[in-house]
Amino acid sequence: MNKILQNSGTTLYSIIFFIGALFVACITYMNLDKGFIFNDEAYYLSYYKNQGESLSFDRTNFFRIFKFLYTPNVYIFRIISITTLVLSNFLLFFSTLKYFNFKKNIFFLSFLGILIGFETWSISNLILHQYIGNTILVNCGVSLILLSFIYQKKWILTIAGFVISFVLFNGNSHSIIVIPIILYLFFQNSKQWKSNFLYFFIGFSVGIIIYFTFLDTLDNFIYQLKFLKEYLPFHRKQHSKTFMVLWAVYLFLNGILPSFIVGLLFWRIKLKIEIFDKFIAVLGIVCLSLFIFFPSYYIFFFILLTHLLALRFMLNKETSKESKYFVILLLLIPYCLAFGSQIWFHIRLNVYKFYYFLLIFIVINKLYKNKLWMLGYLIFICLMVIRFPDILNNKGWKDFVFTEQTEKVQINGYDLYLDKGRKKDIEDLRPYLQNQKNVIYSSNHLMGYLYILDASPPIYYYFTLKDYLSFIIKKTNKTPDDFIYIESDDYPFSPKEIVPLKFVSHPEKYKVKKAGRFTLYLPSHFQKTQK
Repeated sequence: MNKILQNSGTTLYSIIFFIGALFVACITYMNLDKGFIFNDEAYYLSYYKNQGESLSFDRTNFFRIFKFLYTPNVYIFRIISITTLVLSNFLLFFSTLKYFNFKKNIFFLSFLGILIGFETWSISNLILHQYIGNTILVNCGVSLILLSFIYQKKWILTIAGFVISFVLFNGNSHSIIVIPIILYLFFQNSKQWKSNFLYFFIGFSVGIIIYFTFLDTLDNFIYQLKFLKEYLPFHRKQHSKTFMVLWAVYLFLNGILPSFIVGLLFWRIKLKIEIFDKFIAVLGIVCLSLFIFFPSYYIFFFILLTHLLALRFMLNKETSKESKYFVILLLLIPYCLAFGSQIWFHIRLNVYKFYYFLLIFIVINKLYKNKLWMLGYLIFICLMVIRFPDILNNKGWKDFVFTEQTEKVQINGYDLYLDKGRKKDIEDLRPYLQNQKNVIYSSNHLMGYLYILDASPPIYYYFTLKDYLSFIIKKTNKTPDDFIYIESDDYPFSPKEIVPLKFVSHPEKYKVKKAGRFTLYLPSHFQKTQK
Protein backbone atom coordinates (compact mmCIF):
# COMPACT_ATOMS: atom_id res chain seq x y z
CA MET A 1 0.00 0.00 0.00
CA ASN A 2 2.81 2.42 0.92
CA LYS A 3 4.50 1.78 -2.40
CA ILE A 4 1.28 2.42 -4.28
CA LEU A 5 0.67 5.65 -2.38
CA GLN A 6 4.24 6.85 -2.88
CA ASN A 7 4.75 5.95 -6.51
CA SER A 8 1.26 6.05 -7.94
CA GLY A 9 -0.46 8.70 -5.81
CA THR A 10 -1.99 10.64 -8.67
CA THR A 11 -3.22 7.41 -10.28
CA LEU A 12 -5.02 6.44 -7.07
CA TYR A 13 -6.44 9.94 -6.74
CA SER A 14 -7.62 9.83 -10.34
CA ILE A 15 -9.38 6.48 -10.01
CA ILE A 16 -11.21 7.47 -6.83
CA PHE A 17 -12.18 10.93 -8.08
CA PHE A 18 -13.42 9.62 -11.43
CA ILE A 19 -15.40 6.65 -10.06
CA GLY A 20 -16.76 8.76 -7.18
CA ALA A 21 -17.90 11.48 -9.56
CA LEU A 22 -19.69 8.99 -11.81
CA PHE A 23 -21.38 7.39 -8.79
CA VAL A 24 -22.79 10.59 -7.28
CA ALA A 25 -23.69 11.89 -10.74
CA CYS A 26 -25.77 8.78 -11.52
CA ILE A 27 -27.66 9.02 -8.24
CA THR A 28 -28.27 12.74 -8.77
CA TYR A 29 -29.53 12.54 -12.34
CA MET A 30 -31.74 9.54 -11.55
CA ASN A 31 -33.59 11.55 -8.89
CA LEU A 32 -33.84 15.04 -10.35
CA ASP A 33 -37.44 14.46 -11.42
CA LYS A 34 -38.49 13.90 -7.80
CA GLY A 35 -39.56 16.34 -5.12
CA PHE A 36 -40.08 20.08 -5.12
CA ILE A 37 -38.91 22.67 -2.61
CA PHE A 38 -42.04 24.66 -1.95
CA ASN A 39 -40.34 27.82 -0.71
CA ASP A 40 -36.90 28.57 -2.15
CA GLU A 41 -37.09 26.59 -5.38
CA ALA A 42 -40.55 27.95 -6.19
CA TYR A 43 -39.27 31.44 -5.38
CA TYR A 44 -36.36 31.15 -7.82
CA LEU A 45 -38.51 29.61 -10.55
CA SER A 46 -41.11 32.35 -10.24
CA TYR A 47 -38.64 34.99 -11.37
CA TYR A 48 -37.71 33.01 -14.46
CA LYS A 49 -41.36 32.35 -15.22
CA ASN A 50 -42.40 35.98 -14.80
CA GLN A 51 -39.22 37.39 -16.33
CA GLY A 52 -38.57 39.59 -13.34
CA GLU A 53 -41.66 41.71 -13.82
CA SER A 54 -42.97 41.14 -10.28
CA LEU A 55 -42.04 43.38 -7.39
CA SER A 56 -38.91 42.25 -5.55
CA PHE A 57 -37.02 43.47 -2.51
CA ASP A 58 -33.91 41.70 -3.74
CA ARG A 59 -31.41 43.25 -6.14
CA THR A 60 -30.36 39.79 -7.26
CA ASN A 61 -30.85 39.40 -11.01
CA PHE A 62 -29.81 35.81 -11.61
CA PHE A 63 -32.96 35.25 -13.68
CA ARG A 64 -31.89 37.92 -16.19
CA ILE A 65 -28.30 36.69 -16.52
CA PHE A 66 -29.08 32.98 -16.84
CA LYS A 67 -32.43 33.14 -18.62
CA PHE A 68 -30.77 31.73 -21.77
CA LEU A 69 -30.46 28.43 -19.86
CA TYR A 70 -34.01 28.46 -18.51
CA THR A 71 -36.72 26.00 -19.48
CA PRO A 72 -40.13 25.67 -17.75
CA ASN A 73 -39.47 21.94 -17.50
CA VAL A 74 -38.22 21.82 -13.90
CA TYR A 75 -36.54 18.43 -14.37
CA ILE A 76 -34.53 19.57 -17.40
CA PHE A 77 -33.71 22.92 -15.79
CA ARG A 78 -32.31 21.13 -12.75
CA ILE A 79 -30.13 19.03 -15.05
CA ILE A 80 -28.90 22.16 -16.83
CA SER A 81 -28.21 23.96 -13.53
CA ILE A 82 -26.21 21.26 -11.77
CA THR A 83 -24.35 20.26 -14.94
CA THR A 84 -23.25 23.84 -15.57
CA LEU A 85 -22.12 24.14 -11.96
CA VAL A 86 -20.05 20.96 -11.82
CA LEU A 87 -18.45 21.68 -15.19
CA SER A 88 -17.36 25.08 -13.89
CA ASN A 89 -15.87 23.28 -10.86
CA PHE A 90 -14.05 20.95 -13.25
CA LEU A 91 -12.71 23.92 -15.21
CA LEU A 92 -11.37 25.63 -12.10
CA PHE A 93 -9.73 22.45 -10.80
CA PHE A 94 -8.18 21.73 -14.22
CA SER A 95 -6.81 25.26 -14.72
CA THR A 96 -5.49 25.35 -11.13
CA LEU A 97 -3.60 22.08 -11.55
CA LYS A 98 -2.12 23.38 -14.81
CA TYR A 99 -1.15 26.61 -13.06
CA PHE A 100 0.60 24.68 -10.26
CA ASN A 101 2.41 22.58 -12.84
CA PHE A 102 0.90 19.20 -12.07
CA LYS A 103 2.19 16.77 -14.68
CA LYS A 104 0.08 13.63 -14.50
CA ASN A 105 -3.62 12.77 -14.85
CA ILE A 106 -4.82 16.38 -14.65
CA PHE A 107 -8.01 15.60 -16.56
CA PHE A 108 -9.06 12.79 -14.21
CA LEU A 109 -7.91 14.61 -11.07
CA SER A 110 -10.24 17.44 -12.04
CA PHE A 111 -13.22 15.13 -11.58
CA LEU A 112 -12.95 15.97 -7.89
CA GLY A 113 -14.62 19.27 -8.78
CA ILE A 114 -17.53 17.37 -10.31
CA LEU A 115 -17.75 15.00 -7.35
CA ILE A 116 -17.85 17.75 -4.73
CA GLY A 117 -20.27 19.80 -6.82
CA PHE A 118 -22.83 17.00 -6.75
CA GLU A 119 -22.15 16.13 -3.10
CA THR A 120 -22.40 19.72 -1.91
CA TRP A 121 -25.89 20.38 -3.25
CA SER A 122 -27.21 16.93 -2.38
CA ILE A 123 -29.86 16.78 -5.13
CA SER A 124 -31.78 19.71 -3.67
CA ASN A 125 -32.44 23.36 -4.47
CA LEU A 126 -30.65 23.02 -7.79
CA ILE A 127 -32.55 25.66 -9.75
CA LEU A 128 -29.91 28.09 -11.01
CA HIS A 129 -30.07 30.99 -8.53
CA GLN A 130 -27.66 33.63 -7.21
CA TYR A 131 -25.52 31.22 -5.15
CA ILE A 132 -25.05 28.65 -7.89
CA GLY A 133 -24.83 31.46 -10.44
CA ASN A 134 -22.06 33.30 -8.63
CA THR A 135 -20.11 30.08 -8.18
CA ILE A 136 -20.31 29.45 -11.91
CA LEU A 137 -19.26 33.01 -12.78
CA VAL A 138 -16.36 33.04 -10.31
CA ASN A 139 -15.15 29.57 -11.34
CA CYS A 140 -15.16 30.47 -15.02
CA GLY A 141 -13.69 33.94 -14.48
CA VAL A 142 -10.82 32.76 -12.25
CA SER A 143 -10.13 29.80 -14.56
CA LEU A 144 -9.80 32.15 -17.52
CA ILE A 145 -7.40 34.36 -15.55
CA LEU A 146 -5.22 31.34 -14.78
CA LEU A 147 -5.31 30.16 -18.40
CA SER A 148 -4.21 33.61 -19.57
CA PHE A 149 -1.17 33.36 -17.28
CA ILE A 150 -0.44 29.75 -18.25
CA TYR A 151 -0.52 30.41 -22.01
CA GLN A 152 0.60 34.06 -21.74
CA LYS A 153 -2.40 35.25 -23.76
CA LYS A 154 -3.65 38.53 -22.33
CA TRP A 155 -6.74 38.62 -24.52
CA ILE A 156 -8.10 35.79 -22.36
CA LEU A 157 -8.17 38.33 -19.50
CA THR A 158 -10.73 40.28 -21.51
CA ILE A 159 -13.06 37.28 -21.56
CA ALA A 160 -12.42 36.79 -17.83
CA GLY A 161 -13.38 40.42 -17.13
CA PHE A 162 -16.53 40.00 -19.20
CA VAL A 163 -17.60 36.96 -17.15
CA ILE A 164 -16.75 38.48 -13.76
CA SER A 165 -18.69 41.69 -14.58
CA PHE A 166 -22.00 39.82 -14.25
CA VAL A 167 -21.23 39.07 -10.59
CA LEU A 168 -22.09 42.74 -9.94
CA PHE A 169 -25.72 42.05 -10.86
CA ASN A 170 -26.11 38.38 -10.02
CA GLY A 171 -25.64 38.41 -6.28
CA ASN A 172 -26.06 41.62 -4.29
CA SER A 173 -23.31 41.98 -1.70
CA HIS A 174 -21.59 38.84 -3.00
CA SER A 175 -20.10 41.09 -5.66
CA ILE A 176 -17.43 41.95 -3.08
CA ILE A 177 -15.55 39.01 -4.64
CA VAL A 178 -14.51 41.36 -7.47
CA ILE A 179 -12.10 43.14 -5.08
CA PRO A 180 -9.78 40.19 -4.24
CA ILE A 181 -9.86 39.05 -7.89
CA ILE A 182 -8.63 42.45 -9.06
CA LEU A 183 -6.02 42.54 -6.27
CA TYR A 184 -4.84 39.12 -7.39
CA LEU A 185 -4.34 40.48 -10.91
CA PHE A 186 -2.10 43.17 -9.43
CA PHE A 187 -0.02 41.01 -7.09
CA GLN A 188 0.35 38.09 -9.47
CA ASN A 189 2.52 40.23 -11.71
CA SER A 190 3.19 43.67 -10.25
CA LYS A 191 5.39 44.61 -13.22
CA GLN A 192 2.63 44.06 -15.79
CA TRP A 193 -0.39 44.90 -13.63
CA LYS A 194 -1.35 47.88 -15.77
CA SER A 195 -1.66 45.88 -18.99
CA ASN A 196 -3.30 42.97 -17.15
CA PHE A 197 -5.86 45.28 -15.61
CA LEU A 198 -6.46 47.07 -18.93
CA TYR A 199 -7.34 43.84 -20.73
CA PHE A 200 -9.49 42.75 -17.79
CA PHE A 201 -11.23 46.12 -17.53
CA ILE A 202 -12.10 46.15 -21.24
CA GLY A 203 -14.00 42.89 -20.87
CA PHE A 204 -15.48 44.03 -17.55
CA SER A 205 -16.82 47.21 -19.17
CA VAL A 206 -18.23 45.34 -22.16
CA GLY A 207 -20.09 43.03 -19.79
CA ILE A 208 -21.69 45.97 -17.97
CA ILE A 209 -22.68 47.61 -21.26
CA ILE A 210 -24.24 44.37 -22.54
CA TYR A 211 -26.12 43.88 -19.28
CA PHE A 212 -27.78 47.30 -19.43
CA THR A 213 -28.34 47.04 -23.19
CA PHE A 214 -29.96 43.63 -23.44
CA LEU A 215 -30.77 42.27 -19.97
CA ASP A 216 -31.92 45.19 -17.83
CA THR A 217 -32.40 48.94 -17.82
CA LEU A 218 -30.54 51.48 -15.75
CA ASP A 219 -33.86 52.91 -14.54
CA ASN A 220 -34.97 49.52 -13.23
CA PHE A 221 -31.61 48.99 -11.57
CA ILE A 222 -31.86 52.33 -9.75
CA TYR A 223 -35.48 51.58 -8.82
CA GLN A 224 -34.36 48.31 -7.25
CA LEU A 225 -31.81 50.16 -5.13
CA LYS A 226 -34.45 52.65 -3.97
CA PHE A 227 -36.87 49.86 -3.14
CA LEU A 228 -34.12 48.03 -1.28
CA LYS A 229 -33.64 51.10 0.89
CA GLU A 230 -37.37 51.20 1.65
CA TYR A 231 -37.35 47.50 2.47
CA LEU A 232 -34.44 47.49 4.93
CA PRO A 233 -36.42 48.65 8.02
CA PHE A 234 -38.74 45.64 7.60
CA HIS A 235 -35.80 43.35 6.98
CA ARG A 236 -34.28 44.27 10.34
CA LYS A 237 -37.46 43.11 12.06
CA GLN A 238 -37.11 39.67 10.52
CA HIS A 239 -33.30 39.29 10.43
CA SER A 240 -30.92 40.49 13.09
CA LYS A 241 -27.67 42.26 12.30
CA THR A 242 -26.07 39.39 14.22
CA PHE A 243 -25.60 37.63 10.87
CA MET A 244 -23.13 40.24 9.65
CA VAL A 245 -21.42 40.48 13.03
CA LEU A 246 -20.86 36.72 13.06
CA TRP A 247 -19.47 36.87 9.52
CA ALA A 248 -16.81 39.29 10.76
CA VAL A 249 -16.21 37.15 13.86
CA TYR A 250 -15.63 34.05 11.70
CA LEU A 251 -13.21 35.94 9.50
CA PHE A 252 -11.30 37.14 12.57
CA LEU A 253 -11.25 33.79 14.40
CA ASN A 254 -10.45 31.64 11.36
CA GLY A 255 -8.24 33.92 9.31
CA ILE A 256 -6.72 36.78 11.25
CA LEU A 257 -6.29 35.39 14.77
CA PRO A 258 -4.57 32.05 13.86
CA SER A 259 -2.16 33.86 11.56
CA PHE A 260 -1.40 36.40 14.27
CA ILE A 261 -0.85 33.73 16.94
CA VAL A 262 1.41 31.60 14.74
CA GLY A 263 3.37 34.66 13.63
CA LEU A 264 3.79 35.69 17.26
CA LEU A 265 5.03 32.22 18.18
CA PHE A 266 7.57 32.20 15.38
CA TRP A 267 8.79 35.63 16.44
CA ARG A 268 8.78 35.30 20.23
CA ILE A 269 9.75 31.68 20.93
CA LYS A 270 11.28 30.77 17.58
CA LEU A 271 8.63 28.13 16.88
CA LYS A 272 10.03 25.42 14.65
CA ILE A 273 8.21 24.65 11.44
CA GLU A 274 8.33 20.94 12.29
CA ILE A 275 6.27 21.52 15.45
CA PHE A 276 3.78 23.56 13.45
CA ASP A 277 3.50 20.71 10.96
CA LYS A 278 2.80 18.24 13.76
CA PHE A 279 0.08 20.49 15.17
CA ILE A 280 -1.57 20.74 11.75
CA ALA A 281 -1.37 16.95 11.36
CA VAL A 282 -3.08 16.42 14.73
CA LEU A 283 -5.77 18.93 13.74
CA GLY A 284 -6.25 17.01 10.49
CA ILE A 285 -6.73 13.75 12.42
CA VAL A 286 -9.28 15.42 14.70
CA CYS A 287 -11.13 16.83 11.69
CA LEU A 288 -11.27 13.44 9.95
CA SER A 289 -12.35 11.68 13.15
CA LEU A 290 -15.18 14.13 13.69
CA PHE A 291 -16.29 13.68 10.09
CA ILE A 292 -16.43 9.92 10.62
CA PHE A 293 -18.16 9.85 14.01
CA PHE A 294 -19.77 13.28 14.50
CA PRO A 295 -20.17 14.80 11.01
CA SER A 296 -22.26 17.72 12.28
CA TYR A 297 -19.26 19.17 14.13
CA TYR A 298 -16.34 18.62 11.78
CA ILE A 299 -16.93 21.83 9.85
CA PHE A 300 -15.42 24.11 12.52
CA PHE A 301 -12.16 22.15 12.53
CA PHE A 302 -12.26 21.89 8.74
CA ILE A 303 -12.32 25.69 8.42
CA LEU A 304 -9.45 26.10 10.90
CA LEU A 305 -7.43 23.32 9.27
CA THR A 306 -7.77 24.94 5.85
CA HIS A 307 -6.61 28.32 7.16
CA LEU A 308 -3.59 26.85 8.94
CA LEU A 309 -2.62 24.83 5.85
CA ALA A 310 -2.82 28.01 3.81
CA LEU A 311 -0.63 29.77 6.38
CA ARG A 312 1.86 26.90 6.28
CA PHE A 313 1.94 27.25 2.50
CA MET A 314 2.73 30.96 2.94
CA LEU A 315 5.64 30.16 5.28
CA ASN A 316 7.32 27.84 2.79
CA LYS A 317 10.31 29.71 1.35
CA GLU A 318 10.52 27.53 -1.76
CA THR A 319 6.98 28.36 -2.87
CA SER A 320 6.64 31.15 -5.42
CA LYS A 321 4.86 34.36 -4.51
CA GLU A 322 2.43 33.83 -7.38
CA SER A 323 1.35 30.46 -5.97
CA LYS A 324 0.91 31.98 -2.51
CA TYR A 325 -1.28 34.77 -3.88
CA PHE A 326 -3.57 32.27 -5.56
CA VAL A 327 -3.92 30.18 -2.39
CA ILE A 328 -4.94 33.36 -0.55
CA LEU A 329 -7.54 34.00 -3.25
CA LEU A 330 -8.96 30.48 -2.82
CA LEU A 331 -9.15 31.12 0.92
CA LEU A 332 -11.03 34.39 0.44
CA ILE A 333 -13.56 33.33 -2.20
CA PRO A 334 -15.94 31.53 0.22
CA TYR A 335 -15.93 34.52 2.59
CA CYS A 336 -16.79 36.90 -0.22
CA LEU A 337 -19.50 34.69 -1.70
CA ALA A 338 -21.02 34.22 1.76
CA PHE A 339 -20.92 37.94 2.54
CA GLY A 340 -24.36 39.45 3.07
CA SER A 341 -26.20 36.18 2.45
CA GLN A 342 -27.95 36.37 5.84
CA ILE A 343 -26.56 33.07 6.98
CA TRP A 344 -23.72 32.14 9.30
CA PHE A 345 -20.50 31.39 7.53
CA HIS A 346 -20.05 27.84 8.85
CA ILE A 347 -23.48 26.96 7.40
CA ARG A 348 -23.05 28.74 4.07
CA LEU A 349 -19.53 27.34 3.68
CA ASN A 350 -20.96 23.97 2.67
CA VAL A 351 -21.99 25.56 -0.62
CA TYR A 352 -18.45 26.81 -1.25
CA LYS A 353 -16.35 24.08 0.37
CA PHE A 354 -15.02 23.05 -3.06
CA TYR A 355 -12.53 25.92 -2.86
CA TYR A 356 -11.15 24.60 0.42
CA PHE A 357 -10.89 21.04 -0.88
CA LEU A 358 -8.97 22.40 -3.84
CA LEU A 359 -6.69 24.42 -1.56
CA ILE A 360 -5.98 21.41 0.69
CA PHE A 361 -5.26 19.22 -2.33
CA ILE A 362 -2.67 21.73 -3.57
CA VAL A 363 -0.94 22.04 -0.20
CA ILE A 364 -0.79 18.28 0.38
CA ASN A 365 0.69 17.57 -3.04
CA LYS A 366 2.99 20.55 -3.37
CA LEU A 367 4.17 20.97 0.20
CA TYR A 368 3.87 17.76 2.20
CA LYS A 369 3.94 15.02 -0.45
CA ASN A 370 3.20 12.67 2.41
CA LYS A 371 1.44 9.32 2.03
CA LEU A 372 -0.46 9.74 5.31
CA TRP A 373 -1.84 13.14 4.31
CA MET A 374 -2.83 11.65 0.96
CA LEU A 375 -4.53 8.70 2.64
CA GLY A 376 -6.47 10.95 5.02
CA TYR A 377 -7.66 13.09 2.13
CA LEU A 378 -8.81 10.03 0.16
CA ILE A 379 -10.62 8.59 3.20
CA PHE A 380 -12.49 11.87 3.54
CA ILE A 381 -13.53 11.84 -0.12
CA CYS A 382 -14.50 8.15 -0.04
CA LEU A 383 -16.72 8.72 2.99
CA MET A 384 -18.49 11.56 1.18
CA VAL A 385 -19.19 9.24 -1.74
CA ILE A 386 -20.28 6.29 0.43
CA ARG A 387 -22.68 8.43 2.46
CA PHE A 388 -24.19 10.18 -0.56
CA PRO A 389 -27.02 7.64 -1.19
CA ASP A 390 -28.30 8.25 2.37
CA ILE A 391 -29.81 11.46 1.00
CA LEU A 392 -32.54 9.44 -0.69
CA ASN A 393 -33.90 8.14 2.60
CA ASN A 394 -33.38 11.21 4.79
CA LYS A 395 -35.67 14.19 5.04
CA GLY A 396 -34.63 16.57 2.32
CA TRP A 397 -34.96 20.32 2.11
CA LYS A 398 -38.16 21.27 3.98
CA ASP A 399 -39.32 17.78 4.86
CA PHE A 400 -39.59 15.75 1.68
CA VAL A 401 -38.05 12.29 1.26
CA PHE A 402 -36.92 11.29 -2.23
CA THR A 403 -38.22 7.72 -1.92
CA GLU A 404 -41.73 9.06 -1.21
CA GLN A 405 -41.90 11.10 -4.40
CA THR A 406 -44.04 8.70 -6.45
CA GLU A 407 -47.07 10.71 -7.61
CA LYS A 408 -46.95 12.29 -11.07
CA VAL A 409 -47.90 15.97 -11.08
CA GLN A 410 -48.01 18.38 -14.00
CA ILE A 411 -45.95 21.55 -13.45
CA ASN A 412 -45.87 23.98 -16.37
CA GLY A 413 -47.21 21.12 -18.49
CA TYR A 414 -44.31 18.80 -17.61
CA ASP A 415 -44.19 15.79 -15.30
CA LEU A 416 -42.61 15.91 -11.87
CA TYR A 417 -43.01 13.39 -9.05
CA LEU A 418 -44.27 14.54 -5.64
CA ASP A 419 -45.53 12.72 -2.57
CA LYS A 420 -49.21 11.84 -2.13
CA GLY A 421 -49.85 14.54 0.46
CA ARG A 422 -48.68 17.41 -1.73
CA LYS A 423 -50.46 16.04 -4.79
CA LYS A 424 -53.71 16.04 -2.79
CA ASP A 425 -52.96 19.59 -1.57
CA ILE A 426 -52.65 20.77 -5.16
CA GLU A 427 -55.99 19.26 -6.16
CA ASP A 428 -57.68 20.67 -3.03
CA LEU A 429 -56.41 24.16 -3.83
CA ARG A 430 -56.81 24.13 -7.59
CA PRO A 431 -60.47 25.34 -7.69
CA TYR A 432 -59.54 28.35 -5.57
CA LEU A 433 -56.01 29.31 -6.60
CA GLN A 434 -55.68 28.32 -10.25
CA ASN A 435 -54.65 31.45 -12.21
CA GLN A 436 -55.51 33.77 -9.31
CA LYS A 437 -53.33 36.89 -9.40
CA ASN A 438 -53.73 38.31 -5.91
CA VAL A 439 -52.91 35.84 -3.16
CA ILE A 440 -51.38 36.40 0.25
CA TYR A 441 -50.05 33.29 1.95
CA SER A 442 -49.28 32.63 5.60
CA SER A 443 -45.80 31.22 5.00
CA ASN A 444 -43.18 31.02 2.28
CA HIS A 445 -43.61 27.24 2.51
CA LEU A 446 -46.82 27.70 0.47
CA MET A 447 -45.13 29.50 -2.42
CA GLY A 448 -44.78 26.22 -4.31
CA TYR A 449 -48.54 25.76 -4.48
CA LEU A 450 -48.91 29.22 -5.99
CA TYR A 451 -46.20 28.50 -8.52
CA ILE A 452 -47.72 25.18 -9.59
CA LEU A 453 -51.25 26.67 -9.86
CA ASP A 454 -50.15 29.85 -11.65
CA ALA A 455 -51.28 32.03 -8.79
CA SER A 456 -49.20 35.01 -7.69
CA PRO A 457 -48.65 37.08 -4.54
CA PRO A 458 -48.01 40.84 -4.45
CA ILE A 459 -44.34 40.07 -3.85
CA TYR A 460 -42.31 36.87 -3.71
CA TYR A 461 -40.64 35.69 -0.53
CA TYR A 462 -42.12 38.24 1.80
CA PHE A 463 -42.26 38.42 5.57
CA THR A 464 -45.69 38.03 7.17
CA LEU A 465 -45.39 41.30 9.07
CA LYS A 466 -48.55 43.38 9.18
CA ASP A 467 -46.87 46.71 8.47
CA TYR A 468 -44.72 45.16 5.74
CA LEU A 469 -47.69 43.65 3.90
CA SER A 470 -49.58 46.92 4.23
CA PHE A 471 -46.61 48.68 2.68
CA ILE A 472 -46.40 46.20 -0.22
CA ILE A 473 -50.15 46.24 -0.89
CA LYS A 474 -50.14 50.02 -1.04
CA LYS A 475 -47.13 49.99 -3.35
CA THR A 476 -49.01 47.72 -5.79
CA ASN A 477 -51.93 50.18 -5.83
CA LYS A 478 -54.32 47.70 -4.23
CA THR A 479 -56.11 47.31 -0.92
CA PRO A 480 -56.17 44.36 1.51
CA ASP A 481 -59.70 43.57 0.28
CA ASP A 482 -58.39 42.76 -3.21
CA PHE A 483 -56.64 39.60 -2.07
CA ILE A 484 -57.31 35.95 -1.37
CA TYR A 485 -55.72 34.81 1.91
CA ILE A 486 -54.49 31.25 2.37
CA GLU A 487 -53.04 29.59 5.44
CA SER A 488 -52.13 25.99 6.16
CA ASP A 489 -52.68 24.01 9.31
CA ASP A 490 -48.91 23.60 9.60
CA TYR A 491 -48.03 27.24 8.89
CA PRO A 492 -50.90 29.52 10.00
CA PHE A 493 -50.80 33.32 10.09
CA SER A 494 -49.27 34.71 13.27
CA PRO A 495 -52.04 36.19 15.46
CA LYS A 496 -49.59 38.93 16.48
CA GLU A 497 -49.26 40.04 12.87
CA ILE A 498 -51.99 39.00 10.44
CA VAL A 499 -55.54 37.89 11.17
CA PRO A 500 -57.09 37.98 7.69
CA LEU A 501 -60.63 39.00 8.71
CA LYS A 502 -59.19 41.77 10.89
CA PHE A 503 -56.63 42.83 8.30
CA VAL A 504 -59.24 43.54 5.58
CA SER A 505 -61.62 46.52 5.69
CA HIS A 506 -64.80 44.57 4.92
CA PRO A 507 -64.64 41.13 6.56
CA GLU A 508 -68.37 40.67 6.00
CA LYS A 509 -67.67 40.34 2.26
CA TYR A 510 -65.29 37.40 2.77
CA LYS A 511 -66.11 33.69 2.77
CA VAL A 512 -64.07 31.24 4.82
CA LYS A 513 -63.49 27.95 3.05
CA LYS A 514 -61.68 24.81 4.25
CA ALA A 515 -59.80 22.90 1.54
CA GLY A 516 -57.94 19.90 2.89
CA ARG A 517 -55.11 21.12 5.12
CA PHE A 518 -55.79 24.76 4.23
CA THR A 519 -58.11 27.60 5.15
CA LEU A 520 -58.94 30.13 2.45
CA TYR A 521 -60.43 33.59 2.91
CA LEU A 522 -62.19 34.47 -0.33
CA PRO A 523 -63.33 38.00 -1.26
CA SER A 524 -66.76 38.64 -2.76
CA HIS A 525 -65.31 39.15 -6.25
CA PHE A 526 -63.71 35.71 -6.19
CA GLN A 527 -64.68 33.40 -9.07
CA LYS A 528 -64.11 29.70 -8.62
CA THR A 529 -62.10 27.99 -11.35
CA GLN A 530 -63.02 24.67 -12.88
CA LYS A 531 -61.01 21.53 -12.13
